[in-house]
Formats: sequence, C-alpha cells, structure tokens
Amino acid sequence: MTVNEQFFSIVIMTVSGIMIGAVIDATRIFFSAISPKSLLRKLSRILEIVVWALLGVISFYIIFLIKGGEWRLVDPLSQILGIFLYESFLQPFFRFLGKVFIVLIIKPIVVIFRLIVKLIKGTIGLLIGIFYVLFRPFYKLFIKFKNPFYSHFVNIKRTIFKKY
Repeated sequence: MTVNEQFFSIVIMTVSGIMIGAVIDATRIFFSAISPKSLLRKLSRILEIVVWALLGVISFYIIFLIKGGEWRLVDPLSQILGIFLYESFLQPFFRFLGKVFIVLIIKPIVVIFRLIVKLIKGTIGLLIGIFYVLFRPFYKLFIKFKNPFYSHFVNIKRTIFKKY
C-alpha cells in the first residue's frame, strides 16, 4: 500500500468518524426532544445501541470498499480522531446547520401539513353543518311521529314476549 493510499484511507476514515459523531449527536438530540412518556424515549438506549451497530457495519463496509477488507490499527484511530474533531470543533457548526434545516425545511412542511388538516376538518365540518341544516326539519317530524308508533310497538312487543 502506497503512502498516498494510506493517507487517503486515513482521511476517509476521519471523515467517517466526523459523520459518526454527527449521527450519534443527532440521534441523542432527537431522543431528548421526544416526550418522556413516549415509547421511543423509553427505548432510546436500545435504539442508540442499534444506531452504533449500524454505524459500525457501515464503517467496515467503507473499509471493505477502500482497502478490499484490509484492516489496520490506523483505521479505528482515525475514526476516533474524527469523532473527537466533531465533538471539539464541528459540533456547533453541525447543530447550526441542523437548526437552519429545521427552520427552512421541516417547519414549513409541518405548517403546510397542519393547514391541510385544518382545511379538511373545516370542509368536513361545513358538510356536516349543511347536512344538519337540511335534515333538521325532517328529524323534528320524525321525533313528532315516532312516539305514537314507538309506544304502540313497545306494547305489541310486551304482549308477544310476556314472561310467565
């Protein structure tokens, strides 16, 4: 393995360590933002371990792609270096990017979704109101004529199903 290839693999593993730090930080922020009573919050430790395992598999896949599966001691050390770089220098920048992403993309989607839900609820409420206004006179007539027939039906039912 040439020096260029070694340097290239160290740079790639350092960048993957930075990405691992960002993903773990994002999952921790996500789980801390969820309600404490939520099932996801209760399972957050287990899910974080699953995320760590997936990141490990992805790291070994990167090693497989770059070096054909050759593993050297410099690979995990460069990933640890990437995680430390993220924690030391890049965390505020990534969190700022996350906030910008939430403000520019996620919040407008949520607002549009809520607007659509309100429009659907309002339309359904309007249709129910129109239905109520149109059929209210018929309902009053039904109640007015129901009582004599209903009491007659109850009397017939009592005579047929008498208990002896």
